[in-house]
Amino acid sequence: ANIRLPCVNQSNYTTTIYERDIYLGFVHVQNLETAIGQTISKERERNGPFSSLEDFTGRVSIGIEQLIILIRIDAFRFTEKPKKQLLWEAHVLLGKSKGVESGPALFQSGMKRYKLPSLTQSRLEDAYDEIELLGFPVTLSWFDFLQTSFRGDIRVRELKKHLGKKVRMAGHLVTIKYIKTVKNEWMHFASFIDSEGEYFDTVHFPQSIKKYPFRGSGTYLILGKVVEDFGFQSLEVEKMAKLPTVKDPRYD
Repeated sequence: ANIRLPCVNQSNYTTTIYERDIYLGFVHVQNLETAIGQTISKERERNGPFSSLEDFTGRVSIGIEQLIILIRIDAFRFTEKPKKQLLWEAHVLLGKSKGVESGPALFQSGMKRYKLPSLTQSRLEDAYDEIELLGFPVTLSWFDFLQTSFRGDIRVRELKKHLGKKVRMAGHLVTIKYIKTVKNEWMHFASFIDSEGEYFDTVHFPQSIKKYPFRGSGTYLILGKVVEDFGFQSLEVEKMAKLPTVKDPRYD
């Protein structure tokens, strides 16, 4: 299946599946008002798909701030225009509204045309927008944000072949479970995903945690021994370090 970003011509308020395409619903977009997310699909059902940004603003009551959120999450990619050009057009169309919703237009007035310089946006910028608005990237994987191209000695699919050996694995942190031992010391069980999207589990004993604690969400390089319990392989962690990421280009 392919995960698709929200689209004003394909998405509904909740997530929708079309054969092998999963279109994220507007409910997942942070700071997007519920009424806006629900109105988009209703208007589309009544009067058909939107043909342009101008057509959208003429049919949906929306303020500039909410429109910017939709542009930043690439919900108007059907126009094949760069986000920065769409943001410019949004301010031309709704700039005076300052967040106040504009009502559906009875007649199409026509937007004043400007000759703009070449406006482009990188995939990295798009991915950072997605993290901010969805909580996770769709355009790129978490590993594409790393400064290093190293993805570990092995992947999850190779764990069984390295049973009893020490290996280095790169994993993006999913969850941590906190447990106290009989000596009242903390130990952790954690889950990660590797660069191929496969899950693996890790065990962090007290001595390891004291020297190499978790440093928040992110991608880690982990050194540990491959162990097996009830036919399931995991990594008994010896050392661990959070990997540095590339700078957010939106703020350069």
